[in-house]
Amino acid sequence: MDLRALHAFRMIAETGSITAAAARLGTVQSALSARIGQFEASIGEPLFERLPRGIRLTAAGMHLLPYAERIERLTAEAMMAVRGRQPDLSGPFRLGAIEVAAASVLPTTLSSFLGSHPEVDLHLRTGVSRELAASLDAGELDAAIIAEDVGRHSLVSLALDHMPLALFQPPDRAPETLEQAFAFGKGCVCRDRLEALVHRRRWNMRIIELGSVDAIFGCVAAGLGVAVLPRMLGTGRGLGTKPAGYLDLFLIYRPEADAKARALAESYAPIEHSV
Repeated sequence: MDLRALHAFRMIAETGSITAAAARLGTVQSALSARIGQFEASIGEPLFERLPRGIRLTAAGMHLLPYAERIERLTAEAMMAVRGRQPDLSGPFRLGAIEVAAASVLPTTLSSFLGSHPEVDLHLRTGVSRELAASLDAGELDAAIIAEDVGRHSLVSLALDHMPLALFQPPDRAPETLEQAFAFGKGCVCRDRLEALVHRRRWNMRIIELGSVDAIFGCVAAGLGVAVLPRMLGTGRGLGTKPAGYLDLFLIYRPEADAKARALAESYAPIEHSV
């Protein structure tokens, strides 16, 4: 199998465009189209359906994509093994993380990771789960710690944690007497859980978006409303709490970042899930 054509196939599948893939690969559109046409002919199946704007994978292309990712990863590992080299744990590593992970488990995890791999040049960005997953798809991040398994063929997913969530409320106010709830922006899983809880309890609350964990807790402590966040973040704040399910954390990453992402997962240090 032509490995260069396989890599080109994966780039086109990720970008959804031969033009965009050609720019990423440093070639011209006509040459890339010809290579993919030859690749499809050798396989005996069309891999892409040409649309008026862009392209999309055929059923055969969707079946091939996860194998293409595994073949490329195994090829890279085989070459390093033949040359007697360890996986590359140096250079840039663009990591995204949701705010609640950045405020809790990430500092200890990164301390261990960077202490073991000082040659890694870490670039950290925070955001909500769906934004970070979209940035991974676009090639803007190498890996991200998010609160949902996005299940995309182009990304690898590792389960990290199962965090208890809590509804936080002012110690002297019942939730049904409050008119506001505080959360991160849309695309945040904690916000989704909060909205579902407000709807289920039929509380008459409006959701106010804030940008940090401390700001959310500050508003709850001031008696202004409620919030749903990982229970561990509320330790010592003197707030009322009620169980609100769990938050599953995942490390998702692009296949080419496999060595750094797995090293980060090995460094992951969950905080004791106590009240």
